[in-house]
Amino acid sequence: MLKKFFLLSTVASLAAFPALAQEATQPTTITPPAEQTTPAQPADQAPAGDMTQQQPTTDPAAPTTAETEQAASPPPSEAVIPAQAADQVRAEKLIGMEVYDTNGDKVGTVKDILFDKDGKATGMVLSVGGVLGVGAKQVGLQWSEVDIQSDAEVAKIQYNQDQLKAAPDFKTQEAQKAEADAAQMQTQQENAPAPTQ
Repeated sequence: MLKKFFLLSTVASLAAFPALAQEATQPTTITPPAEQTTPAQPADQAPAGDMTQQQPTTDPAAPTTAETEQAASPPPSEAVIPAQAADQVRAEKLIGMEVYDTNGDKVGTVKDILFDKDGKATGMVLSVGGVLGVGAKQVGLQWSEVDIQSDAEVAKIQYNQDQLKAAPDFKTQEAQKAEADAAQMQTQQENAPAPTQ
């Protein structure tokens, strides 16, 4: 009896399923609300019951088209460099450029460029020695000591790698400050009174 009831209920649900699925998939039509039929009012006139006047959407403090065009004028022609000259080298090309001595041996690569307050290049920092940059030494040279050959994309100097390794390490201002701070801290620790027991 229980089996017949279970079988009968399963058949009934299968028979009703397509009808339920059809109801769920039928599109429903939504009618938009009726448009209000109020008389059109001029754009510059507010409705009779409204106390606020419609304001123009433009900001009176915003610059006019003529002012915008004037502000967008380019710098004077003598201030602009329209193209790279044949004797000019971009810093992007210099950084990482290989450096060779007069014998044609590679002695390092360009690590950085130093400029004075007027923007004139005054020196170059070379990365010397090491394996794949690890253990390399930083050596600073005056700009006049480096021959930049832009066509060959290399730089030449008159010093070999042994001479550069014997040169003092180049220190940035940040490195100098860190050393000075460390030395000052060590001096303070040495001069501090010994703790009494």
